[in-house]
Amino acid sequence: MIGTIRITDMYMSVLSSLSNDEKLDLIAKLSDSMRKKKTVAKKASMEIFDCFHADWGGEDTPENIAESLRKGRTFNRNVEDW
Repeated sequence: MIGTIRITDMYMSVLSSLSNDEKLDLIAKLSDSMRKKKTVAKKASMEIFDCFHADWGGEDTPENIAESLRKGRTFNRNVEDW
């Protein structure tokens, strides 16, 4: 493949302008990130929209939320019969 660029080469071209102290600091931070044990991810909720629970009506059931949306609609257009 012609012109293949590795991602590490791309990073090096970006980081080449850093001073030696900044590069050493970056190396230390990268090393620390590799040494740290990975934390167990918080168990994701089975319901994808749980984070919007309060925004979408709190403790109401989906049926109650749908009914309140229907009641909130206003129709001001008169459609004539043919």
